[in-house]
Amino acid sequence: MTDLYCGVSACANNRNRLCCRPDIMVGGPDSVDAKQTYCANFLDRSEKHPKNSVDNRSPNPSLMVHCEVTNCTYNEDRACSADHIEIRTTQVNNGQIKTECATFETDAR
Repeated sequence: MTDLYCGVSACANNRNRLCCRPDIMVGGPDSVDAKQTYCANFLDRSEKHPKNSVDNRSPNPSLMVHCEVTNCTYNEDRACSADHIEIRTTQVNNGQIKTECATFETDAR
């Protein structure tokens, strides 16, 4: 299990900077830097979601982090091996906000 700090306050799964899911997926299989990664489980807080999808969950400080970023140092068989990761927001070229895995490190294999 990985300790997760989530700085994505706009996510419906975020409670007190912790995720309320049992696991997440970090996406961006061909990423070469953190800005190309993303949290595949992001749910925009401003959108309507089924009441039971997130409202009844408790924050989870340590959870399974699945990873499809093939060249990340911490990717071991599609699971994150980092002790602690941070998911944060970043701006892309058009000013749109998106999520990213700030812990991403390129694997020098």
